[in-house]
Amino acid sequence: MTERDYAPLSGACVRGLCDKLYDKRKFAGVEVEKMVKDFSDANNTNQIKRLLRVLGQDLMSSTNPNVKNGALMGLSSVAVGLGKGCDLYIGELIHPIIACLGESEARVRYGATEALFNVLKVARSATVTYFPLVFDALARLAADPELQVRNGAEVLDRLVKDIVTESAELELAAIVPLVRERMYTRSAASRQFAVAWVSALDAAPALGLRRHLPDLLDGLFTVLDDPNPEIRRMCDVQLNEFLRSIRKEPAEVDFQAMINILITHAQSTEELLQLTAVTWLKEFAALSGARVLPFASGVLLAALPCLAYTDEPRKKIRETAATVNLQLTKLVSEMSESRASSEDPHTKGAPEESSTEGAPAESPPTKEAPKESPPSKGAPSQEPAAEASADESPPRLNLEAVVGVLTQMLHHSSVHTKVAALDWILHLYNKLPSQMYQQTELVFVSVVGCLTDAADDVVRRALAVLAEICSCPSAGADGVDLESSPYYHKFLKALLRLLAADESLLEDRGAFIIRQLCVLVGAEAVYRGVARAVSGERELRFAARLVDVLATLLLTAAELHHLRLRLRAFDDPATVSLFRTLYASWCHSPVALLALCLLTHNYRHCAALIATFGDLEITVDFLTEIDKLVQLIESPVFAYMRLELLGGPGSAELRAALFGLLMLLPQSEAFHALRRRLHCAPPPPRADTPQHREEHADIDFPALLEEFTRVQAAHREYKTLERRLSRAKLFDRAYS
Repeated sequence: MTERDYAPLSGACVRGLCDKLYDKRKFAGVEVEKMVKDFSDANNTNQIKRLLRVLGQDLMSSTNPNVKNGALMGLSSVAVGLGKGCDLYIGELIHPIIACLGESEARVRYGATEALFNVLKVARSATVTYFPLVFDALARLAADPELQVRNGAEVLDRLVKDIVTESAELELAAIVPLVRERMYTRSAASRQFAVAWVSALDAAPALGLRRHLPDLLDGLFTVLDDPNPEIRRMCDVQLNEFLRSIRKEPAEVDFQAMINILITHAQSTEELLQLTAVTWLKEFAALSGARVLPFASGVLLAALPCLAYTDEPRKKIRETAATVNLQLTKLVSEMSESRASSEDPHTKGAPEESSTEGAPAESPPTKEAPKESPPSKGAPSQEPAAEASADESPPRLNLEAVVGVLTQMLHHSSVHTKVAALDWILHLYNKLPSQMYQQTELVFVSVVGCLTDAADDVVRRALAVLAEICSCPSAGADGVDLESSPYYHKFLKALLRLLAADESLLEDRGAFIIRQLCVLVGAEAVYRGVARAVSGERELRFAARLVDVLATLLLTAAELHHLRLRLRAFDDPATVSLFRTLYASWCHSPVALLALCLLTHNYRHCAALIATFGDLEITVDFLTEIDKLVQLIESPVFAYMRLELLGGPGSAELRAALFGLLMLLPQSEAFHALRRRLHCAPPPPRADTPQHREEHADIDFPALLEEFTRVQAAHREYKTLERRLSRAKLFDRAYS
């Protein structure tokens, strides 16, 4: 060591401080402490500053680790010697010590940790001004590679926490950003350090950390996804502690500032993270009530996909998400009832103000969350809307955003998710019909697409929604006639396009769809609407197949029992009008048309129809349909008709029709069954006994028969064209 002027330190003292042995450094430190006490008693600030400059600058500039450790020992001794008077020199004490924490030598870093502990222990609250600097140093020490340094840092960390919790001068607003920043690092030690600090600050209720929870929540959820199980456990415990406090004092919680954070993390693929976020959403929905409605689209975006989970490990997530979903539906119901009860009776018929007006478009948060820097707390357009609504008016449901999420969920792979989305759409139409009418264009196409789904529950819910759409009043209307609904005929045309595009859909689901529709909107309305749509169908083969399905259902389905009874009675103008409508489309299928005429007691026309069957192309499919009709004649459906063979008005025409049907059949089982039935009937009455039923004067049966002949001629041309096209394709393949 060169001879330099280290005054007020003596050369011997400097050599002692810089010795490699700790005991000699300690002895020299005691000498420095005594010297500082004398300077302090004499109020000799110049000498104190000179001493600090020698220790903090001159000695610290050395590259020798022993010299640096000596300087650190000297600074510690200065702080102890000054006692409470060190407040005036905190900067000169702390800055050189913290600079040594970045040294490559572990013993220097440890010495700096020890020195900083001694300075802070003496100065305590006077060091609050330098807290960001100290906190940053602590965070680096927590990740130090040397165990001895980390152990020293733990002792220092406890001291700093004690100083912070007992200090009335330090604002949490200055601490929280520092803690939050450490949560987004990839260092496990830094994350653990940050969570430990959150726990320590939360343990001091007087600090009021709960008010700053919105600033910390995203970081805590980010740490909850850490691969280290111990860090995850610490974070989980702290989050549960926060949630317990929220349950106790919900009035002090800023739900709107945190809900988007929860929505984002509820879409995570990590089980613990997702379960925790969904659980928080459930508690928020229960505690905040209607204040969650402006964020409903985001909540649904997070909750509905969770309903798809079927495995046991994620069962709790599914159940919690289902609870969130139920809570939201109840909130919408309460909102609707509240509006209805507060509505002026003089303006009840006026259109309600759209729930999307005056509220910014709600953009549900996506799954991505930044890892290295603090994120935004969700879509910025949502939070101001929520705050404004809380201050000025009841919270609004952003209907357009909700509908957007629900239609998106209709394309999900899970049946449970799609069913829940359809239930939601139906719920909204029931509770907010006028507003939902404005969203129908967004809903209609997606719901129609659900009719091709393989799950019956999805198809059933989709039909219920479509039925509600067709009967939903437009804004300002008290009700709607199904026939005048613009969406009813649009829906029927869309349904026919789906059935025509997929033969298997018609065969496998066509009957199911028609039966469900009959339950939802009424059998007569369905058959009248479908018949009108079929009558203009250009795909004649499809029209015939669809009519066969409709005719079979008309004669057999329990859902159409009352419609069958009306057609059997055939005693009012509405039924006659329905018969004419059905006749025009039933012309595509001769056997179906014959069954319709049998059902309506038009036996004379049945005989006239059968007489024209000889001009038709008798195919295997045609004979099969007649075979099925004979089986129906033998079933309870036509029991009344079999009794009419005993006599009475129309029995002669009925006999003629059935004998004509018998002549069309080959000698199959159906042939013998019908022949036995006719042989069981009594002999025909005498010619002078009236056995004829008067035909309906309102129906022009000859014109109807001409229509049937025209349609069947079109079918013959259609089949001829199909055969030609088929042969042309065959020749093309042969010569290619």
